[in-house]
Amino acid sequence: MGRLRYIFFLSLSVLLATAQEDLFDLLDEESESTQYTYATFKGTKLLNGQTNETPGKGVLQYIISHRFGSFTDEYLYNFFGLDNAHIRMQLDYGFSDRLNIGIGRSSVLKTSDAFVKYRALRQKTGATFFPFSVTLYSALNYRGARFTDGIDHNTTDRLSYHHQAIFARKFNERLSLILAPSIVHWNLVPGPEDPNDTYHLLIGGRYKLSKRIALTSEYAFSSNRSYGSGATEERFHNPMSVGVDIETGGHVFQFHLSNTRAMSDPLWVAQNPYSAANGSLFLGFNISRVFTVNQ
Repeated sequence: MGRLRYIFFLSLSVLLATAQEDLFDLLDEESESTQYTYATFKGTKLLNGQTNETPGKGVLQYIISHRFGSFTDEYLYNFFGLDNAHIRMQLDYGFSDRLNIGIGRSSVLKTSDAFVKYRALRQKTGATFFPFSVTLYSALNYRGARFTDGIDHNTTDRLSYHHQAIFARKFNERLSLILAPSIVHWNLVPGPEDPNDTYHLLIGGRYKLSKRIALTSEYAFSSNRSYGSGATEERFHNPMSVGVDIETGGHVFQFHLSNTRAMSDPLWVAQNPYSAANGSLFLGFNISRVFTVNQ
């Protein structure tokens, strides 16, 4: 974990250094103001992954997510996958316009999680300029499902972590893109040759079709898709999703098609067993609702 902290602090230091005002900016007219970029994305989640957005100060957000059964798993018999659906619920709060803390619970392996999200840098124009936003995200996950290996496990064996730096840029009113490197750490891995740390890179974007409708997509590259030095076949596959966002005032509806079913970060980004090439595709949705509880 020491190496992880070093990487993130080093990255943040470099970004802060590059964000220093140019000498000519100091000579700009005092009347020129700074404009921060808002609504790079409509929601705090893109599809499975995080965006750079957080709820505003004093805003409570509730997100409910569903993933239905695979098209290859007796789809019609299982009522279009509904009989095999998984669910995740999330509740988070904006302590400031930049700091967000939340909890969640997913039915996949009965995983509970807690996370913190901080908007370190914001895209802005005017008197001072910075070309993109940077948000830091860190999540702790706890596996609640029983182990079936007959071993008496410690509580720490159930823990995994996901740490991410989210780089986002709003190019214009229609197009926004994300580049998000991350690391997943597992306290428990299957064998001595298996890595505790895996590295990932998520790319994604949104293209607005109208004021309230947008197309979205994401894809995550993984550093390790098999376990053990002697492994010859991929055990895990890179997750990918495409979807549509529909905004209706206080709600954001996100409908999508994905090759991953889990919703807790380490599972969907680092241990996705499903391949779209084999027909393992899942319909799903996220619905978010915000409540202003403290102005």
